[in-house]
Amino acid sequence: MSTITIESDKPMILISVEEFELMQEKIEILSNRALLKDIQEALQEHEEGKSIDFEEFWRKEISET
Repeated sequence: MSTITIESDKPMILISVEEFELMQEKIEILSNRALLKDIQEALQEHEEGKSIDFEEFWRKEISET
């Protein structure tokens, strides 16, 4: 494990690039009202049993082609 020493009078947080990119993605999603509405509607449909899993979807797609 590495140690990083920075002299600063401001509090700092050190996170991985991966964690930073995940945070940026979450901020982008949460900032998009239309996308949030779509996600909420999809979750509601799933709770009501109106959704299908990927395998069932794929079987339907293959049988229709």
